[in-house]
Order: sequence, then structure tokens, then C-alpha cells
Amino acid sequence: MMHSHKRTRRDLALLLVAVGMLGLLGLFVDDSYFLHVLILCFVWVIVVASWDLVMGYAGILTFAQLALFAIGSYASAMLSINHGVPPLLAIPLGALATGVVGALIAWPSMRLRGEYIALFTFALHLSLPTLLEQGRDLGTGGARGLIGVPPLQLGELVLRSNSKAAWFFLMLGVAALVVYVIYFVIIGGRWGKAFVALRDSESFAQSLGINMRRSQVLIFTVSALFTGLGGALYAQYVGVITPRVLGNEFFLMVLIMLSVGGMGKYPGAILGAFIITIGNELLRDLGQFRLLVLGVLVVAVMLWLPNGLADLRANLARLTGRGGSGQTKAAPSDRGA
Repeated sequence: MMHSHKRTRRDLALLLVAVGMLGLLGLFVDDSYFLHVLILCFVWVIVVASWDLVMGYAGILTFAQLALFAIGSYASAMLSINHGVPPLLAIPLGALATGVVGALIAWPSMRLRGEYIALFTFALHLSLPTLLEQGRDLGTGGARGLIGVPPLQLGELVLRSNSKAAWFFLMLGVAALVVYVIYFVIIGGRWGKAFVALRDSESFAQSLGINMRRSQVLIFTVSALFTGLGGALYAQYVGVITPRVLGNEFFLMVLIMLSVGGMGKYPGAILGAFIITIGNELLRDLGQFRLLVLGVLVVAVMLWLPNGLADLRANLARLTGRGGSGQTKAAPSDRGA
């Protein structure tokens, strides 16, 4: 227990150091494109960390994450454009609406098991673009999407899409807060232990009095709420949202982030979001071939690091002959274990 608390303090200290270094970077770098890429990193950190919570730690095989991201984006944008709700209020309302939708999805899907949950949630993902395209009368903008989302205003400061520095610090703060809540408050708390217990042994967890279905619905709803927050902020940042956000490219990118980083292994998902987002931008000139390159990267990671970047330190220790068996000592901390 003492070792676990020491590890938690160390991980929290590393998070604060990383946030501080990124903050300093934002102060001294004024390149708009560079800041834009980092802002996208922060958006995907929110999404991937939320997915890691429900799939990596709770063990619920769901593919609804990008659909929830789109719901948060559309809800916020529709409130701002169609109903004149100030963006500062539309963002949390969009996140809340996504949490409600997440609960509605979780309630029936949690009656299923394993791959059947994956099929159910993936079917929702596949059906959502058609619903958005056919929902012009509901204010979705149809196939054209929603253009001209009003800029976020914080007091006298107006955050337009070209306000890169302001968006950088806002997204850095929100992403850091979400990471802290997910990994240090939820996973590090009593509920987190319940989720991990259900993932590892349902019968044992239920023998301890843990209500499986209620816990799964709760974690799915919380994950949906944070994902919707990321989607709402993304819509406000780019100023436009279309059904294209549900395309295969976005879906595969987020899935690759989680796979490369490693599920249920803090901070694997966060590192995966940064590596794949930056790598995708560096390979932008390759066009569609960049997906081939990223695919090769995923295959290489899966062969050498089956658990993602979480295995990197252990493998390096074995290669240098300093790890012994090295499996548990060298691996990054699994906060749920």
C-alpha cells in the first residue's frame, strides 16, 4: 500500500512537470501550425483517456467513443448556432447531453457480453452519420454539417480558431484536469478498484458486493461525458463540424492511439495520443499512404510491445541485461492493479 501511494505521488509529480513544460513551450513558441498540432494532441488525449477508462480499466469492449465525440460536437454546435446559447454554456451542456446519451447506450448494451457489446456499439457508430445527414430538419445541417460555430468568449477574451495561444493554454488546462480526474481520482479511488475487479474477475467482484451492471453503466456514462467535453471543445475550436468526423480515418486514428499507447497502463494512452497525432501530421505529405505507414507502426508495436508502450521499459531492461525477469518491476504502473 505504501509503495502504491509512493507511485501515485510520483506519477502525479510527473504529470505536473509535463504540464509545466508544455506551458513553458506555449509561452516561447509562436508558430501557429505547431500550436495547432499540440491543441489537437490535447483534444485526443481527452478522448483516448476516456476510452482507456472504459475499455482499458473497466474491460468493456466498446467502439462508441468516436460517436460520442461527434454527439458532443454536434450538441454544442447546435446549441450555439440554432438556439443562441453562449459557447461557454454550450460546451458543458454538450458534454452533459453526451453523458445522458452514453447512459442510454450503456443501459441496454451492458446486458450483453464481450464482442456483442463491441458489435452493438459499432453499429451505433455506423448508423450515426446517416442520422446526422438526414437530420437537417433537426438542425444538424445535413451532409454539409454545421459551419460558423460562434467563437468561445471568456470575459473580454474571444477565442477564435486563429487564437492559437489562447486555445493552447485552455486545452492544456482542460486535458490535464481530465487526465487527473480519470487516472488519479476515479481509477485511484474506490470506484476504480471496483471497475478493475470487474474486469479481472466478475464472479470475485460480485462476491464482494459490487453491482456489475450499475458499475458498468456508471463508468460508461462518465467516459461519455468526458468524451463529449472533448468533442464540444473541438467543435468550438475548429468552428465547423461535419459527419466526416465519423469517418474511418478518424476512427482508426483514435484506435491506433489507444493500441500503441497500451490499454489500462498509465500513461500509455496519453503518450499514444501525442505520438500518433504528431506522427500523422509529419506524414501529411504522404496522403493516404500515411495510413499505411501508421499501420506498419501498429504491427511493429504489437509484435515487439504487445501491451503497447507500457512494455517499452521492460523490454529495454531485458535487452540491457538489467531487468532479470523484469516483468513487474520494469513495467509502467497499472493504476488499477
